[in-house]
Amino acid sequence: MSSLMAPMVSAFFDFIEERYSIWYKKTLLKEDPPWTTDSILSEYRFTNVMREYDRVTIWVDKNIRKPYADHPNLWFMLCIARQLNWPDTLKELMLNEAWPDDAGILRKRELDWDADLAGNILDARKARGDKVYTGAYMIRAESDKNKSWYNWTKQQYMTKIVLGKVWENRESIEQVLSENSIKSATDKFATYHGWGPFMSYQVVVDLSWTRYLKNAKDLNTYSALGPGSRRGLNRLAGRNVLCGLSQDDGLEEMVELFNEQWLYLKKCPSLRLSDIQNCLCEFDKYLRVKNGEGRPRAKYVHNRGY
Repeated sequence: MSSLMAPMVSAFFDFIEERYSIWYKKTLLKEDPPWTTDSILSEYRFTNVMREYDRVTIWVDKNIRKPYADHPNLWFMLCIARQLNWPDTLKELMLNEAWPDDAGILRKRELDWDADLAGNILDARKARGDKVYTGAYMIRAESDKNKSWYNWTKQQYMTKIVLGKVWENRESIEQVLSENSIKSATDKFATYHGWGPFMSYQVVVDLSWTRYLKNAKDLNTYSALGPGSRRGLNRLAGRNVLCGLSQDDGLEEMVELFNEQWLYLKKCPSLRLSDIQNCLCEFDKYLRVKNGEGRPRAKYVHNRGY
């Protein structure tokens, strides 16, 4: 028997419908604001209902997924893209041959990626005061003082350890990707230093729009439960928001929402399970404001960012 409460489920899908309506008026109809009478959605920044509609994802699709669709290193390019998640930084890597494409390979005369060069470019951006990373994801820092890289810059740690170790083990990762499973790919990336289930799943969602996992057997039956989606599910079930919901139980509830979306969505197109997971995180943010529990990190500013 479902533990989700019908009124909360209805409110969740109402939130999705209104958020989609805002996107539709703004992006397709080209209307001027305001696009909603909801003061919370007007004041604060929320991601789109469909991740594919987010500006950074649109940039990644146009500049990486499509032009490198058949490139052997596409999967690793998407690892770099989602870990950094800021187009200006990615463009600088591409322009300075710190990108795992043919230009970089020819320069070094070997099938390799120059983590040192990439780290130095990121360090230089940081020193100039330029933005290096997005604020969308919290990049995990090294907490073990015994690690040799504990005192490295965040940029060197990212390129040499978080991304570097994945690159070093690319053959085993490519083997797992051939299994055609969202779960297997997520679990594989999560074994590497500095990743974890959340960031692993973000990369795998990108891969699900490419040749690697577009036909994954568990495309809409597996999603990694992140901190935000866990809080969202707890709210929908009337549990304490900090309840330690397990991955298996959370997945069961997310699949339930996915399967029942057709009962509630009238304007918004059908969502992937990955979108349901993301919307739970955004709904939690929305309810924090509505219930007077706190505020999101960013207010909405028209035409700011990507």
